[in-house]
Parts: sequence; C-alpha cells; structure tokens
Amino acid sequence: MRFKSKLFLMFALLTILGGCSDYGKIFKGKNATIKLAKAEELYAKEDFGRALPLYEQLKDEYFQNKRDSLELTYVKVAYCYFYLKAYEDASTLFKDFTYKFTRSPKVVDCSYMALYCDYMSVADYDLDQVNTIDIINEIQEFMNAYPDSDYIPKCNEHIDNLRERIHKKAFESVNQYFQISEFKAASAAAVLALKSYPDIPQKEELEYIAYKAQFLYGMNSIESKRIERLEKAIDLIDDYLDANRSAGLHSPDATETRVKIIKEITKLKEII
Repeated sequence: MRFKSKLFLMFALLTILGGCSDYGKIFKGKNATIKLAKAEELYAKEDFGRALPLYEQLKDEYFQNKRDSLELTYVKVAYCYFYLKAYEDASTLFKDFTYKFTRSPKVVDCSYMALYCDYMSVADYDLDQVNTIDIINEIQEFMNAYPDSDYIPKCNEHIDNLRERIHKKAFESVNQYFQISEFKAASAAAVLALKSYPDIPQKEELEYIAYKAQFLYGMNSIESKRIERLEKAIDLIDDYLDANRSAGLHSPDATETRVKIIKEITKLKEII
C-alpha cells in the first residue's frame, strides 16, 4: 500500500475517534477559510501529518474554482509529503505542479524539489543502482535548463554523491567476486568497470584485481588453456604498470607476478 493510502486511512480513523475535537470538527466541516487557517497553523508548527489532510481537502475544493489558492495549496501538499519522508509521492506532486502551473514563479523551486525527492529516494550503494544514472541525467537536464539557478551548487553535490554511490557499488561487486575466488568473473568485471567509469576513485584497485584475478584464473586452468589465459594476465599487468609505474601500491606484486607468469609459460611450452 502506498504511503498516501496509509496516511489517509490513519487520519480517517483519527477523525472518527476524535470527532468532537476542534481538529475533527474542522476536518469534517465545510468552511474552507477555517480549514486553511488551521492547516497553515499546523504547517508552521511542523505538524505536517495533521496539516496534510486539510490541505488535501482544500486542494480538491480549489481545483474547481480558485486557481491562485490551488497553486499555493498544491505546493504545501507536496512539501507535507516531503517532510513526512514520502519522497516518491512528493516527487510526483512537485512534477505535477510544474506541468499544471507552467507560468508560476515556483516552477524552478518545484522542479528542483522533484529532483531532490528522487535523489533522497535512491537506494543505498549496496542495492541496485539502476535508477541512479537516470536521476543524474535528470539533474543535469535541470542544470542545463536553469544554469543561473541558486540550486546549481546543490545539484553538483548531488551528482557527485550519486556518482560516488555508483563507483562504490561497482567496486564492491568486483571485489566480492574476487573475495569468493570467482576469478574469471572478478577479472572481467574489473575490466568492465574500468571501461565504464574511467574516473572511478578505486581505479588502481580495480586494475590490481583485473590482473591478479586473471593470473589466478589462468594458474587454475587446465594446461591447454593456461598459456592463453596467462598471456592475458600479462597484458593486464602491463596496463597496471603503464598506469601506475613504480609508484603504484601493487607495482612490486605486479612485477613479481609477471616474472612468475613468464616462467610458467616457458615451462608449459617445453612440455607442450
């Protein structure tokens, strides 16, 4: 059940149980002016849970005959959902606002808030990051549309944070293969991550896993496949050394591993 449905069931119950309270009377009443005053009072007190049902009623009423009042109420409803951390609902409402009130001075604010809600709803780095790139693209589109907006610095921060999540997810996926000795998959995933994210902060570690996993994969292969797979490991070692030279954290290991591979290939060629 969506957050919105849960919320209204909860407040319907509260209204029934508290029908004699001032809030209950206002909620069930017909006076829009009183409802708005109470909603604004509760909103100012950050009692968004009780302000929201009143704003929702007013939004429905204003939709019929008061365009200016509807605009204000629409924004308040969206912000109530935002402050209640119902980010998906809030995002939908902020986006709807930009479609319905294209000439409003609040369009830029609501466009940003829709993006911010999407940003806040992104899964942690260890979960699927499929939507993260879409959100980065949406933020970039906002920045292109409003290059002078005061939100640009925040947008840059959001993009940096989202990219960091993607990079961390990519590295952890590769490292997990390596740790459970799935060497073929680890090397292939490391190479793919390096191609997909050339600016990834974990670049050197991925280069290390790429060659080390390929080396271990080759050494554990049958003799007829070992030379080919070890030669690929040499290529990956050379890539690592070209990128990091002697300053690389794993440069001594890369050099040592390369010597081991050459000895192994020489021995295999003598046997074969």
